[in-house]
Amino acid sequence: MTAIGATNVIKRDPNRQYYTLHFPRGHLDDTSAEAASIIADTLGARYEGPVGELKTYFVVSRPLSLLERREEDEMLVAFEEHKHRNQAKRDLTWAKVERMDKQIPRQRTKRAPVQEPHDNKLALKEAQRLFHIEDPGFSQQWHLINQKYFGKDVNVTGVWKQGITGNGSIVVILDDGLDYESVDLADNFFAAGSYDFNDHVDLPKPRLFDDNHGTRCAGQIAAVRNKACGVGIAYDAKVAGVRILSGEITDVDEAAALNYKFQENQIYSCSWGPPDNGETMEAPDGILADAFINGIQNGRGGKGSVYVFATGNGAQSGDNCNFDGYTNSIYTITVGAIDHTDNHPQYSESCSAQLVVTYSSGGGEYIYTTNVGKNDCADLHGGTSAAAPNAAGVFALVLSVRPELTWRDMQYLCVQTAVPINVQDNDWEALPSGRMFNHKYGYGKLDAYAIVEAAKTFELVNNQTHIAVAVAMNKTAIPDSSFVKNKKPLRSTVEVTEEMVKAAGLRRLEHITATVSIEHEQRGNLVINLESPSKVESQLATERRMDRSADGVKDWKFMSVKHWGENPVGNWTLFVYDVSSPDATGKLVNWTLTLFGEIDTDFEQEHAQPSSSHVVTLEPTEEHKTLKSTAVHPTATSTSDVMSTTIAETHVPTRPTKVKPKPTTHTTTSTATTSLNATQDNATHVDEVVPDAPESQENTSNSPSTAVYGLIGTGAILGLATGMYLYRRKGWRPPTLAAGEDTPHDMRADGYEFTELQPEDEDEEDRDHANTDSQPLLGGEAAKHEAGRQT
Repeated sequence: MTAIGATNVIKRDPNRQYYTLHFPRGHLDDTSAEAASIIADTLGARYEGPVGELKTYFVVSRPLSLLERREEDEMLVAFEEHKHRNQAKRDLTWAKVERMDKQIPRQRTKRAPVQEPHDNKLALKEAQRLFHIEDPGFSQQWHLINQKYFGKDVNVTGVWKQGITGNGSIVVILDDGLDYESVDLADNFFAAGSYDFNDHVDLPKPRLFDDNHGTRCAGQIAAVRNKACGVGIAYDAKVAGVRILSGEITDVDEAAALNYKFQENQIYSCSWGPPDNGETMEAPDGILADAFINGIQNGRGGKGSVYVFATGNGAQSGDNCNFDGYTNSIYTITVGAIDHTDNHPQYSESCSAQLVVTYSSGGGEYIYTTNVGKNDCADLHGGTSAAAPNAAGVFALVLSVRPELTWRDMQYLCVQTAVPINVQDNDWEALPSGRMFNHKYGYGKLDAYAIVEAAKTFELVNNQTHIAVAVAMNKTAIPDSSFVKNKKPLRSTVEVTEEMVKAAGLRRLEHITATVSIEHEQRGNLVINLESPSKVESQLATERRMDRSADGVKDWKFMSVKHWGENPVGNWTLFVYDVSSPDATGKLVNWTLTLFGEIDTDFEQEHAQPSSSHVVTLEPTEEHKTLKSTAVHPTATSTSDVMSTTIAETHVPTRPTKVKPKPTTHTTTSTATTSLNATQDNATHVDEVVPDAPESQENTSNSPSTAVYGLIGTGAILGLATGMYLYRRKGWRPPTLAAGEDTPHDMRADGYEFTELQPEDEDEEDRDHANTDSQPLLGGEAAKHEAGRQT
């Protein structure tokens, strides 16, 4: 060792053996260091100096090569001999030193956080004893206590220890029925919140051979603590069943199911949706969209129904949960799956709308739960179907502690308490909020203990507001990147200003949506990303090789929760890529950015009431009509509770008849909005998309030539239309009728330029009213299209 600096830090040489000489304080004086040096010389050692700030210790050393390997250390032996001999001579130098100690290198252990003991068999037995669990399948419920991989479970036992087991919470399973006669479910069955919309009877009894899905999901949530099968995550909660997946239902039935007994039923567990085939693009529309809004506004006495949806099992088909209008809705909590080792199973879909993940099947393990039958159990339950009810069970525990939490409070708690897992995955991104996000895992896995503890002191959020900014642009070709390593995007940028944020009273950002219209000959070739002012990028749409539809994207709302808590002020940029099949081309038609979030407490503005669709519930205002046709004015809106997005025409893929499971079509929304009175100079739209570099194309709003050409073109079109109107005016005159002759049905009404369509009969009129998309119900080949999923 060598002495360095004033505190004499000694750098250890691995080829030397070190010893300390201890001089007691009673013998310590200014000559102690000199005495230590003399002793070192006497022993044939090198004096190294004092030990840091310890004035009573000095270090000496000797080369290891000079020391013989004996049981007794020769330096210690020599020290004792010299000390004894020199004390007899009354040598003052040796009289000062008390002892010599050999220094032995040791490895110190870092004081990292300690985990609980890894003996999970003991943990299982302790849980059985503490909670009086005698269910024979409890040891197979690894998602409750993982005996093989410690900590890879929902972490619920700490909640149970506090006596929090779901009392007072009611979860309804929207599925294929619920076996309320099962010993494992009978005591927790809530008949008053149950109904069968397939057979229209009071109780949701499973009747078909494959009506077992809902019963299994119910067991995960509220299986009774008895001697049958296992226990539910919230084993003292009540569970209701609403049967909708065992046959055809109308939109009216589904809408009624989504709101069924929503003053009593609190959490809606939904493990179904459109087909997970990598080509379907469907979402709830009309009355179904209204049902979700009604649920979050009026359910649970205005606190809002908590809708839990599984992401879907189509990952191996290239599917993405942002193409499913149930899972990418801001009103639902979208839950993906992880396996018993905290890894992402191949089936679980990813997307920017996914909030959290929790446990399900994968890697040879499944979820053990209740089955249809008096005392039957299931040990092969899985898919994202099992993830959603596990999450619903955790939320039941939360509401049993804080029943006053709103539907948005529950989403905040998910964001704030989710635990990042498999952190070596390269999609994890650190966010400005300090949290992490991954398109496969959302914000991470649900931790029952963490979310319940956070819920106890959680401050309820304020009402919701939103800002909608429509981008004015011409149809613009998307550059082909089929065989290009560095993909070339079409870029379109819109600015959100501080003034917009203030006008909307936006205090804290939550969800964002991008409502996009694209014409394309092969929709699955599209990749769409959205970048925030903080340079955080959401993957809104990923390539779907199975999707060969030429319908393009029509006013589809892509959603992201990745920007939760970000500062929204600045430029938001949409990147659109065409990544394969150069023969199939496309154009970006328009898009609208909508930012949802918490309203400022001090914001005082008359709030507009939300609606789901101007087609169904609310005609657009004159302001709406102008915005829809020109798309040049940013708008900001706020509501007393929740505001839906603005100005989206109905996206209407052909709607199949609902069968088990069933698809639906896209949500459309329209609400009265308050204008920001933005002028043409400060509007944050883009007039035209032009190339800005070989690598990309970008919208730009500062092109004088574009405005001139646009005015000339508009004038020419108006002139031509006026000429054609005058020329054909005579052809629109109704023929002269004989006296007393009634106007035929195909005659135009007064002042109406087109033939009025009349239903052929009353039945057809009824069908049109039920089918709010104004599309025929499926028949023939279309009816053969398999719909839905039990995820």
